[in-house]
Amino acid sequence: MKLNEQQINQIYQFTRQHFVEWYDLQSELVDHLANSIEDRWKENPKLTFEEALQLEFKKFGIFGFMDVIDERRRFLSKKYGRIIWKYYKEFFKLPKIILTFSAMYFLYFLSEKLQNTQYLYLTILAVIGIVFTIEIRKIHKVQKLKEKETGKKWFFEQTVDAFNVYPMTFLPMQLLNLSITIGEEGWHREIAILGAILLVLFVLLQYVHWKIVYPKITQEMGSIYPEYEISK
Repeated sequence: MKLNEQQINQIYQFTRQHFVEWYDLQSELVDHLANSIEDRWKENPKLTFEEALQLEFKKFGIFGFMDVIDERRRFLSKKYGRIIWKYYKEFFKLPKIILTFSAMYFLYFLSEKLQNTQYLYLTILAVIGIVFTIEIRKIHKVQKLKEKETGKKWFFEQTVDAFNVYPMTFLPMQLLNLSITIGEEGWHREIAILGAILLVLFVLLQYVHWKIVYPKITQEMGSIYPEYEISK
């Protein structure tokens, strides 16, 4: 026996009722449950659709789909991290490494000329923060509009946003602490060099994340899920 379209839609509704609100994760679960139900019918054709569905759901244990959600989040985070690292490393190979070190040297040169590391780097950091905040808000606005129009949320988008928390908070805070701790005592070559390196690494990480990897991931999702491509 094969599941019909109405039964497939019922499984989608079943996953939503059990707190799976993301369409890409729903689709994976629906595909898994549908195949398992059809296998059960081969062994016992007398089972009703509802009985077979409940038997398969019991396999997920007392926490239901929560373990699947956590497992998928870890998988996507690792996958996304590997992709970001792959493109990030390209900036430390020829010819991009020349541009990378040139940017670091330029920041250090400005700091040396101005004899002021703290205010220069914090000003640059503030500008960088504003630029990326505007870009991220644009992306989130598109995501919200797409969700409103289609009624579909996407798990990979949430994972991508969560992955960005670390570089958005850790590196700037370290730079701020270093600037306040050492920078007030005057210009220091060491803090100027370290600050230039951190700033460039931070900008590169954000650039790779949002301008290179995110578009590639969305393109990949469009090829896997035609619904996502249509809703873009």
